[in-house]
This record gives sequence, C-alpha cells and structure tokens, in this order.
Amino acid sequence: MKLCQFAIADNKTVIGISCNNDKSVANAKAIYEKLKVPDESNCLFSFPEDIKSLIEVGEVGLSASREVLNELSTSEGRQKYLEHIYPVNETRFLAPITNPQKFFAIAINRHGGWDTAIKPEKPNPTYFIKLSSCIIGPHDTVKVPDVGQVGPEVELAIIIGKQGKDILPKHALNHVFGYTVHNDITAHQMRKTSEWIRMKRADGSEEHLTYPGRYKNFDTFSPMGPWVVTPDEAPNPDKAILNAWLNEDHVQHGSTKDHVYAAAKLISYLSAAHALVPGDIISTGTVGPVTPWTMATIDLGKTGGTISSEIEGLGRLTNPIEFVPGLK
Repeated sequence: MKLCQFAIADNKTVIGISCNNDKSVANAKAIYEKLKVPDESNCLFSFPEDIKSLIEVGEVGLSASREVLNELSTSEGRQKYLEHIYPVNETRFLAPITNPQKFFAIAINRHGGWDTAIKPEKPNPTYFIKLSSCIIGPHDTVKVPDVGQVGPEVELAIIIGKQGKDILPKHALNHVFGYTVHNDITAHQMRKTSEWIRMKRADGSEEHLTYPGRYKNFDTFSPMGPWVVTPDEAPNPDKAILNAWLNEDHVQHGSTKDHVYAAAKLISYLSAAHALVPGDIISTGTVGPVTPWTMATIDLGKTGGTISSEIEGLGRLTNPIEFVPGLK
C-alpha cells in the first residue's frame, strides 16, 4: 500500500492512498466515512488526519486503509468516489511525516567511503540527529544558503511503526511501518571549512572534532516523500536502487546492498540507546556519485534548477532550487 499526505481545499491536510496504478490519489478519510465500516465493537473508527496519527493507532488504522484500497481496486469502485479522487499530476503532495519524535540519519554507511575510513577496532553505525524543521514536501523548494558547495544525498528512510527498545535484529523489520525517499541535503564546504574544531590535549595530542550542526540542518534540507510504502509492496530495504539528478545530469546512483549496515542492524542498534516510537524516521545513508561527478562537485546553489531523488518502487522527489544570497 502506498500512502501520502496531500493538500485539498483551504490547504487542509489529508491522508491519500494510491490507486488506479499510481495514476490517482484518493482522500482516504472521506471515502472511509462514506463506507461506514464498523470496527469489532460496532463503532465507526475515526480515520486520522495525518500519517503519523494513523501509525500511532496501530493495526486498526492499517485495516481501515485496506478497506478503502479494496473499495478502489476496480474502476466501478472508483466511479463511486470520483469527487474524492485526484490525478497524481494535479496533487499537491506534502511531506509524509512532519513532526517525528526522533529523526536519525546514518553517516558513512557506504562501503566506498567506509572501507578507507579510519575507525575504531570494533566500529558501530555512526549517526546524527536531523531537525524536523528541515522537512519539506517532495516538490517544495530547497533554499540553498550562501555557504559554498551544497549537495544532495538521496537516501532510503525507514518509518517506524511499532514501539520498541533493545530490539533484536531478527525482529527489527517487524517494527517498520513503511519506507520513503529522503534527500539529506548537505552543506559540504561548510563542514570542511567552519563546522569543526581541533582540540589540544594536556599530553600534547590533538583531536579533530566535527558535529553535524547547521551544515545538515538548514531549513528545507530534508525533502521527503511522496509516498510511504508499506513493507508488503516496498522493495527490499537492503537491495533498493537509488538515483539523483541535478536538472538533466545524473549525479548519484547506487544500491542499499552496498551499505555497511543493513536496515535491521540500524534499527536494533538505535533501539539500544533510544526507545523507538511510531513515526520515528531513520535515514539509512546515501550512495555514491556518478562519474565524472564527485560529492564535492555537485553544487546545487551554483547550478540551480531542480534536484530529483528517486528510489525504485518508492517514488521520486523533484525539488526546485533557490539560492539565497546572504543566508549563512
């Protein structure tokens, strides 16, 4: 099942369900209320207004969504609800989750960078926190600050569906609600030139420290969507194909099969320190550039236009780029 959030009249946010071979999106709440499907206690389930709330109500929310999808599975069924069905190309998609309790992003999870990195004897996944204020929709404008080279990082993002702590890897994927596309926009030059410090120790040694602050967290630095795809329809999270284009130039390509840490390991590792809750997001790390591009030469602000990020089976983001002079 493919779910989304989109705007209807008066900018009201509703949950959408993909139908008609992904050509249309249906207002799930409006159709469900017309169906008047009772739950086991013979009371009408109140269909949530947003995906995070849908996840939080658990299986009853998924069951209600499936009722709607089944009703829309035939052309005769769709004809009954035409007033609540919209062409995808005329739909204003929103970010599927805008207020996660936790938004993790995995760093250096690609063998190309990991294999040559200096790391501890027994390394673990490296991650940082992204702010929810970074999140924008799949077609919203990325505002690029005046801080030097800023580039894309197309990534598969996991949406947690079930609460858990100290989750074993073999059970980890049972805690997934679905997957979506995330572009982890990064101000690479800022990271290299200003967001670091070298500490001098009393013994004369030095330590280079970098913390993901502004260079990962400017407003609009996390385009996301358009769909949240449930595991039964999503690609294998450890074999997904990722691509990115800057205008017509193909700038990133790769697969999550090249990740150092698989999705289940990431969920398990994070849950050891943080109780995961419905709606939490884990962005699993990017893929490499397409020759002759490097991650240091893909420059959104200098080039302008649009940046597109795609994962086969999950969908595509296409975000206009706006360079903002003076924004530091």
